[in-house]
Amino acid sequence: MTLAAWQVLPAEKNALQQAIASFTRSTGLTVKLEIIADKYMDVMRSRFAGRITPDVFYLDSHEAPILIRSGVLLPLDAYIGVPNDFYPQFLDAFRGADQQVYGLPKDYSTLALYINTGLLQKAGFSLADVPVDQGSLMDFARRLQAKLPRGVAAMILEKDLARHLAAIESYGQAVIDARGDARLVGNAGALTYLEAFVRGRKGGYVLSPKDDLGADSPGAAFGAGKTVMMMEGNWVLSALRQDYPEVRFVTREMPRINARANTMAFVVGYAVPRFAKNPQGGIRFAQFMTREAMKDWSRGSGTLPSRSGVQAELAATQDAALAAHIAGARYATVWSRGTSLPVLNTNFGNQFQAALNGSIPVAEALRRAQQASNREIERQR
Repeated sequence: MTLAAWQVLPAEKNALQQAIASFTRSTGLTVKLEIIADKYMDVMRSRFAGRITPDVFYLDSHEAPILIRSGVLLPLDAYIGVPNDFYPQFLDAFRGADQQVYGLPKDYSTLALYINTGLLQKAGFSLADVPVDQGSLMDFARRLQAKLPRGVAAMILEKDLARHLAAIESYGQAVIDARGDARLVGNAGALTYLEAFVRGRKGGYVLSPKDDLGADSPGAAFGAGKTVMMMEGNWVLSALRQDYPEVRFVTREMPRINARANTMAFVVGYAVPRFAKNPQGGIRFAQFMTREAMKDWSRGSGTLPSRSGVQAELAATQDAALAAHIAGARYATVWSRGTSLPVLNTNFGNQFQAALNGSIPVAEALRRAQQASNREIERQR
């Protein structure tokens, strides 16, 4: 049988090879691993179009709705019993309108607030001074900036909707409505939230890691000591530990928005194409990896398990810096909002960048993003 996956870090690759060997010993099935190094979903879509698919493949939660609606995936719960300790919203991200499950979550990442304690202390502040709610945190960042050396930002920011969806929806308005249309206008709380970042950029205390600090990624900016705080996923931990061992930092749960805990979850699952040559092999692999092998996979790869029962078994042995990420799994907003989300994501990123650059007000950016998205969504219907 064949498994398609994207390029992964060495720890994940080694853990996957070990899991595959264990699967072969257990079932007698050999696995051909196909690593797609570039433009993963473009390659997968072309394979679906030609009905030349792997037997099981990695599927990101935000890509799942389109494939489910297209009818090209097998409903896995029709063939196997789904464990009842998956985090519910993670499983729901792979659930179709027919309520069947078309992907089994293998692991996830959440956002947390990373704080460089060395830089914080040099500026004359302690962890107790760092607020736990968003509005106060932005004000603290402004005060912190005045105490930092030139070239060091109080906080760094990414523009994409994937970083802000949970916060925006914390004010009660979904970014995609029941009809599948984009809804960004009319959310006063979200407008205030986003305007604070624009003021921060203008004031020099909330900067872009790439555009303002010349870093390849938020993790690189943080590791190089160019910022005190970043809101980032647990995927940065291995690089921070390996490439910047001298940096002292802690992680906290994301700041509260509208008095609510919030974070984003990025969930990856195993899915089986309807046109697979060996669908039963693909189903058995998905089942094995999310049942018998999940604990070993998570321990070896450093990823977070998508089942709470497995998480409980691993808790005592995991990096303390993961605690904030793990806590967020209970209430995380999954990066998945139906088939319209990719369109909205692109338009939001473009227009919010214009607002951050000072070209247009945030309210106008949201209006343009909503309008452009709904024109494209309507064309796709």
